Amino acid sequence: MIKLSYFEAFHAVMRTGSMTAAASVLHTSQPNVSRSISRLEKETGLTLFERMPGKLLPTADGRALFEEVQRSFIGLQRLTESAGRIRRSGSGILRLGAVQTLSLSIVPRAVKRFTDRYPEVKLSIQTAHSSQLSRWVSEHTCDVAIISSLGVEENIESESLYAADGVCIMHASHRLAEKDVVSPQDLADERFITFPRGDPPRVLMDRILLDANVDLTQTIETSYSAITCSLVMQGVGVAVVNPHIVRDYLHGGVVARQFIPAPPHNAIMIFPKAKPRGRQVESFVDILKEIVVEEKADIVALFGKPKN
Repeated sequence: MIKLSYFEAFHAVMRTGSMTAAASVLHTSQPNVSRSISRLEKETGLTLFERMPGKLLPTADGRALFEEVQRSFIGLQRLTESAGRIRRSGSGILRLGAVQTLSLSIVPRAVKRFTDRYPEVKLSIQTAHSSQLSRWVSEHTCDVAIISSLGVEENIESESLYAADGVCIMHASHRLAEKDVVSPQDLADERFITFPRGDPPRVLMDRILLDANVDLTQTIETSYSAITCSLVMQGVGVAVVNPHIVRDYLHGGVVARQFIPAPPHNAIMIFPKAKPRGRQVESFVDILKEIVVEEKADIVALFGKPKN
C-alpha cells in the first residue's frame, strides 16, 4: 500500500532538487527520504529519478507524476485553508432573513460589524413578511430570520431580540414638534401615514385610536417604513413608527416624540427547530444583541425609557 509519506518525500525532492534538502524540509533524515522514494518506485513500478554521481535527475515519468502530485497537494492545501476558515468563522454561507423595517435598520448595522469581524463568510440576505420568513426558516432556507410577529409555524424556535415603544415622527417644522409627548387626540386633524389594514402594526395602532375615540380621515398607507420616514421628511404627514428605524432619518429634518399610549414594536429571532445553530449564526446573534443594547441607550436618551 502506498503511503502518503512516500508522495510527501517525492514532492519535497522534486521541489528542492536533492534528498538532503528534502530531508531538511520534512524534518527527517536523508536515508528516510531515500527509502520513501525507493518504496514509491517499487509500488508504482515507475523509475522516478536517474541517479548520477552528485545529481538526481527526474525522468519523464517522474515529471508526469510530479504534476499530478502537485495538483493533489494544491488541493490538500486548499482543504487545509478551508478547515482554517471553518475553525475561525464556520462553514458555508450564512443565510439571513428580516422583515423590511429591520432590513433597513438594525440588520445592515449588524452585517457591517459581522463582515468586519468575519470577512471570509459569505452572506445571503432576504426580505419578506413575517409569515414568509417563518416558512423559509422552517424549511431551512434561512439559518436565522428576524420577524415582527410569530405565526403558526411549528418547525421553528424563537427568541426575543427586543420590544420597543413606537414613537411619533414629524418634520421639525411641524406644530407637534413643539410637544414633548404626543397623544392620539393630537393626531385628529393630521394626515397620518400608516401600514395597510390588516398588518399587525396597523391593527395595534387602530385599537389605540379607537380606544381614544379618534377617527383619522386623512391617511396614507404604505407597507414600508422607509417610505413612511421619507414622506415625513418631506412634510407630507406624521406617523408612529419603530424607534430603531427613526435613528437613520433624524439628520433629514425628522424629529421624534414620545407617543402615549404607544404601540409595541417587536423583533423576534427565529431558527430552524432542532438544528444546531452553528458558529456563524451564534456570532451574528451576539452582534444583534450588542447593537440592541447600544441603541436602547440612544432611544432612552431621545424618546424616554422603553418597556423592555
